[in-house]
Amino acid sequence: MAEGLRARIERLRVLLFGKDCTCAVCNADVFSDGHFCRRCLETLPWNAGFICEKCGRAIREDYPVCGECKAAMPEYDAARSVFRYEGEIIRLIKRFKTGERWLAEALAERMALLLLSDFSGAELLVCVPSTERARRRRGYNPPALLAEEVSRRTGVPFEENLLCKTRETAPQKALTRQERAKNLAGCFRVHERTKCRGKAIVLIDDVLTTGVTADTAARALRNAGARSVRVLTAASVPDRRPVAADTVEKALEKALK
Repeated sequence: MAEGLRARIERLRVLLFGKDCTCAVCNADVFSDGHFCRRCLETLPWNAGFICEKCGRAIREDYPVCGECKAAMPEYDAARSVFRYEGEIIRLIKRFKTGERWLAEALAERMALLLLSDFSGAELLVCVPSTERARRRRGYNPPALLAEEVSRRTGVPFEENLLCKTRETAPQKALTRQERAKNLAGCFRVHERTKCRGKAIVLIDDVLTTGVTADTAARALRNAGARSVRVLTAASVPDRRPVAADTVEKALEKALK
């Protein structure tokens, strides 16, 4: 109920004053282009520094790929995200997924820049489809809104219904990686394979958590003939595993030299 009231108040604010007048995070006045104030631009958890070249997660070690990708290499060619899924970004994405649809613009403006810099040559955008139950409850599919905005900013065409869900699936939040894989097995289907065949596709989602959803969707797109599948998300959950002892020793040796 409280979320619904907040969403209605936010829609009224946008209608009266416009959505670009205040920061999407802290509501401070924004006097330049964009949806974030100067302070938030400096303090938000950007996904900078060491990242896995495959899944794009923030990692603590300067390695080409993270241990998780080494153990089970994803089906997609590469994934990238604008933010680490922590702090204010968790709250921002929760607001986006619970009624504040306009936040798609704030997130997509940064996603579009990342696509142009890291995924040049993209020919088609698709999004992770929502279950019918979730779409009815929420009234929209968040990844589709992000993809629409990224498409508008980059000129890369978006096919919303190309990737479909063949059945309802259980909520993923409380499931382990193995349980998610079982839950999603075989649930994605490409509606028009001819539109997919030979294309360099970018799959849009809001958050990369375990990566199982992106992996399962990428497999469906590849089976339909996609030339490449890359994944672009607003945020990704960082690698939380402890740094290996030998890496710590090497870092200390380097610092003492």
